[in-house]
Amino acid sequence: MDRRKFIKGTSIAAISLPFWLQSCKQWIKGNFPVYINSDHGAGHLMMESRQWNKAEGGSTQTIIVGGGLAGISAASRLGDDFLLFELSNRLGGTSAAKTFDELTFSQGAHYELAYPETYGSEVLQLFEQLDIIKYEPWKKSWTFKDRQHVIPFQRRQQCFEDGKRRKEVIEDGASKDQFYRTLDRYAGTMHLPTRLINEEFRDLNELTFWDFLSYRINTEVSFKRQLDYHMMDDWGGRSDQVSALAGIHYFMCRPYLNQSVDLFSPPQGNQYFLDRIATKVHDEKIKKNHLVSRIEKVGDSYSVEVIDVLSEKVKTYKAENIIYAGQKHALKYVYPKDSGLFDQQQAPWMVMNFVCEGTPKKYGYWQNEYIGENPAFLGFIDSSVQDQQSQRGKRIITAYYCLQPEDRNYLTTIPDHKEDIAQETLSYISEMLDENLEIEACHINVMGHAMSIPSPGFLFNDVNDKGADLIYAGVDNGRLPLLYEAVDSGIMAALKLS
Repeated sequence: MDRRKFIKGTSIAAISLPFWLQSCKQWIKGNFPVYINSDHGAGHLMMESRQWNKAEGGSTQTIIVGGGLAGISAASRLGDDFLLFELSNRLGGTSAAKTFDELTFSQGAHYELAYPETYGSEVLQLFEQLDIIKYEPWKKSWTFKDRQHVIPFQRRQQCFEDGKRRKEVIEDGASKDQFYRTLDRYAGTMHLPTRLINEEFRDLNELTFWDFLSYRINTEVSFKRQLDYHMMDDWGGRSDQVSALAGIHYFMCRPYLNQSVDLFSPPQGNQYFLDRIATKVHDEKIKKNHLVSRIEKVGDSYSVEVIDVLSEKVKTYKAENIIYAGQKHALKYVYPKDSGLFDQQQAPWMVMNFVCEGTPKKYGYWQNEYIGENPAFLGFIDSSVQDQQSQRGKRIITAYYCLQPEDRNYLTTIPDHKEDIAQETLSYISEMLDENLEIEACHINVMGHAMSIPSPGFLFNDVNDKGADLIYAGVDNGRLPLLYEAVDSGIMAALKLS
């Protein structure tokens, strides 16, 4: 049965289903294994741990909850009297990498871009100390020292829409010209972190990007479709869901129109930055496979219940301070008193890594942007354009899906449909690649709360300024979902204790 005819014939309720529950295609299963990584089991773990033995864990000055970029950045600024707890067996959060058969690849955020000198000095200084970046005075910007990970400009990207290829997502034409003329006045004003943006531009946070544009330019249906792709790719929502400030920031935060801005993409993705920051933290201070399940305030200090997954014990720690860099939707279970401070829509993501045998027959593109009938599928990254030294003769195709918040309830169905999901994704990839892929394995990383959509009113809403009991870090605390924001949020959280 043709998939388009099937979708047109279904009810409105069925159309709202994610793609793997819509299609009635009968796939011929591939001869490769499909693995799934998901944080969905945390709730079951909390229930199961009720039967485990309890123990005293000790005391420390500060406990950090979460081992993503925000948590590890906070840890890098503290002394020795702290502990960091991370549920996973790896650090990184949405920037984490995976190792399979001695091959490391990204399962989350994949790249970073050079920084103008107007960006916040705290992160710039940290990255300079870690020997990540260097200043180029002729560009008035900071770029990356490991040049083997800078993607060649001519091989950065291609866009595939309706069976045709072009260089950029937004196609040339009157709408594009008018669009950039409208945004040009904001060049140089969209700083990172966003806390540095001048007050005069903050009213842009109160309306949607599409509302902002619709009063200023004549737009076509195709233009909105292409603009929505960009917004989904970085912000998790369409142009009529994200704020005008978030939309303008996307296009105007760096001198894209008059300079070549270096794009930095190691095979392990943004785990590269986390690993560098982690060198400033003693290993014994980081407790992986530990879930913070409850925080209770006792006088001026805190009692913290931690599930030690490997030893199957529930330990109680005492701390004077808590830096909460974990996902804020979990607060309703962990520390309900502050959970009402966070009201946000969060986009689920699914990242798929296809481990392929051999190298491509021809030189391709790093980012392959796909605009098709499935709006959740954003395209894929081709590791053959990245540094090959650590790839052991393999090729990784990393595909990305940004789902709608209402699809979150369906994520539990992914294990039952994992082979179909892999085959459907390969069908999209094969439309762009004129070659056959020999798949060795597929790894699916499911992130139910991957990013907070920067909808109107979200930015600048830092709960640390609103009398919160705990100290909060992370991009889900009123920030754009970017590496630079995550690192800055951790640094700022640590500074509150100094």
